[in-house]
Amino acid sequence: MEKNEFVFDLKHPEVSWRGSAKHYWPNGQVSSEAGLVTDAEGPHGLYWCLDTIMHAVPEDMKATWQMPHYHVHGYETFFVDSGKLYLYINGQRVLCTPGDIVHLQAGQAHGMTFLEETKWRGTYHDFEVYADAKDVGRVKQYMPELKDDPKLAALMPNGEMDSKMLEAFVYKDAPVEECLAVKNVNRPHAAYEFPGCSMRVIVERWENGGTKEMVCAVMEPGFTAEWVQYPALRELLFLRKGKVKFTVLGKEFIADDECVVNIPRFAPHKIEVLEHAELYDLGGQSYWSLFLQCYNSIRTLHPERLTPETVEELKKKFNIPIEKIGMK
Repeated sequence: MEKNEFVFDLKHPEVSWRGSAKHYWPNGQVSSEAGLVTDAEGPHGLYWCLDTIMHAVPEDMKATWQMPHYHVHGYETFFVDSGKLYLYINGQRVLCTPGDIVHLQAGQAHGMTFLEETKWRGTYHDFEVYADAKDVGRVKQYMPELKDDPKLAALMPNGEMDSKMLEAFVYKDAPVEECLAVKNVNRPHAAYEFPGCSMRVIVERWENGGTKEMVCAVMEPGFTAEWVQYPALRELLFLRKGKVKFTVLGKEFIADDECVVNIPRFAPHKIEVLEHAELYDLGGQSYWSLFLQCYNSIRTLHPERLTPETVEELKKKFNIPIEKIGMK
């Protein structure tokens, strides 16, 4: 696969990962390998994306290994794209499987037991990254032959990823549908229908301390969208399923399942859907949830007000940089 600065195909970590780090069980076996896809940006550390392979807990540890912890400042959203795991949260233990999305808030106690090898893709913000962790990362960057050295891994601080350990959880088993921390594109907060596209609100802004939100566009073949000529927002999109043709800065490319698409600020771009697709907005800076709610209210209650001028006013108010949408 050729490198492309706009798309990272997570099916090919040898190309999409810009760096990686391994973690280990107490017995010395590798517990996970995390690949850096995109860096954090700005005061909230937005646009940070990691692609992690979590290995199954050894059989003799499955009954007790919960990874109980919390994050002081950080928020994280994980896509479960293979395997299965138990999530411990709010006094519950729920089974998460492919298709689920786990959203964890600052200060929220949680833990996981990975029952199978699991693709565990994450986007994060507001994490305090400790200096020791950066320095260990620098050694790995300049001397990749040392990246799997257990002695180097042992130098990572306990505060890595803004994390504090907790006591083991007391829990009751519950259906995953009853766990507020587990999202799914088929259980959105709200869904708004347009020809060829269903806009689904997955994580609300209030679940991220007001910093960002996450929506998913579920799109059918032939759906097209074109952004304003010079959009002021950077876009970080996750094409979890489907096939979409992107044109970014005049360069055409096709992204499919498990691709992260990074679109810089001011870059003219547009899309055409080739196969049924789920496209998630990981950057989360547009106020899509409020825009869609207001648009739907006017469309339903006062359709005579739904003029092009009204729509433009709503887009400006809620920072929606889309010029036009429609079926091809």
